[in-house]
Amino acid sequence: MKLYYSPGACSLTQHILLCISGIEFSVERVDLKTKKTEHNRNFLDVNPRGQVPTLELDDHTILTENIAIAQYIADKVPNAKLLAPVGDITRYQTLSWLSYVATELHHAYGPLFSSQVQAEKDAAIKNLENKFSYIDARLKNRHFIATDYFTIADAYLYVVLRWRKIIPNLPAYLAIDQFMQRIDELPAVKKALAQEA
Repeated sequence: MKLYYSPGACSLTQHILLCISGIEFSVERVDLKTKKTEHNRNFLDVNPRGQVPTLELDDHTILTENIAIAQYIADKVPNAKLLAPVGDITRYQTLSWLSYVATELHHAYGPLFSSQVQAEKDAAIKNLENKFSYIDARLKNRHFIATDYFTIADAYLYVVLRWRKIIPNLPAYLAIDQFMQRIDELPAVKKALAQEA
């Protein structure tokens, strides 16, 4: 299978999960502005939405969207324990956090990347600070966000929290910083980051 990615984008989530899973895969970098891949392919021919992550399976089926691809990878390799089995309450707790990261946290960065109006950016930063405080409280005395082991929700949370560096003068979030340091040390994370460098 092949992961289409853009460095620093949320597709790093799937890159990390694929590295952890042990599934054989290749990667192809996408320029999201020109919609061209590193091999000069028109990315819109692969994914008409023009967004990453995009996962092309061996039979050329295309999967898009963070939540769907993360679950696919986790379900493909259940022994990696990235997501509990169907019927186990921790599966749904993990999916709840995965959804929170996607709809609340990831989405909240939007004005910082798109708006030219400073008041909108300031409001987005305040909103993000509230969300960071909530996550920091959740991570206090915990190693991972949803369960007592690394899941797909942790991979996505890690990637979105990396974007904090674009926000100046953030208050300290000790539990988040400790979480980030733990995830930074995972071999799969180091591998994915090195491949995208």
